[in-house]
Amino acid sequence: MGNNSEEYLVRGAMLACKCGSHPRRLNLPECHGVYALGKPVIDEWDCMVGKNINYFGVCLGGTPPVGAEEILLDAYVPEGEESTGVEVQGPRCAPCTIGIWKPVKRSTKISSQKAAVTMNSYLVCRWGGIIIPITSGQEFEE
Repeated sequence: MGNNSEEYLVRGAMLACKCGSHPRRLNLPECHGVYALGKPVIDEWDCMVGKNINYFGVCLGGTPPVGAEEILLDAYVPEGEESTGVEVQGPRCAPCTIGIWKPVKRSTKISSQKAAVTMNSYLVCRWGGIIIPITSGQEFEE
């Protein structure tokens, strides 16, 4: 489902939801003490909305979050590209993850027997979205 890579996800990985208008960076408030290229690696339980997972702009899925407020955002512009001036309007994404990251790399334990998350991993959102990594975060300069 992801990029078919065993590369570990670290703090700052770029995530996208198949139903969201804007990719977002993965957050890891507290490190687990395991690092890849000097960056903290996440584990399969680092999937909490508001702590690890941000909202992905406007929900473009067929079953948007119940009671979502209508929002208007500038279209997502990748770093280094020019703005198109296009706006996106619709129900505000309200991620609601079902379960934890899967599949994970069971052979690599991060914290108290929790497995490492890779570019192959994904999360499922209750509102129909699939959250996947776009980048591992290992390329990201903090």
